[in-house]
Amino acid sequence: MVKFEQASIKIQSMHTKTIEITRVEQYANKARVIRIYINGVKVGFLRDGETKSFEVPATNHEIYAKIDWCKTRPLKIDAAKNETVQLELGSNLTRKNMYKALYYTFFKPADFLYLKKR
Repeated sequence: MVKFEQASIKIQSMHTKTIEITRVEQYANKARVIRIYINGVKVGFLRDGETKSFEVPATNHEIYAKIDWCKTRPLKIDAAKNETVQLELGSNLTRKNMYKALYYTFFKPADFLYLKKR
């Protein structure tokens, strides 16, 4: 479990929720890490096939993932205290459409990766 930190101050709250993010195993970006941001603050990273949990205050949050200059569209999360929100992270590139890599990279960087509720 990774504690959410903002401006080097740990947020201690009795009302927390857990955000669990699973990065699906994929051929695209297999050897690369994808960084996770909550409310604009980098909180960690995920490797291919990895799952991590982030404990955050039970308030509204905006989450996105980033690799180089490409990132997911921001996902707004509002969850009750003690709730676990499960998210899936992956690339829109598959073995069948690897030829679209340059297209996503230069023309649709917000669609290169996806982040969605499971």
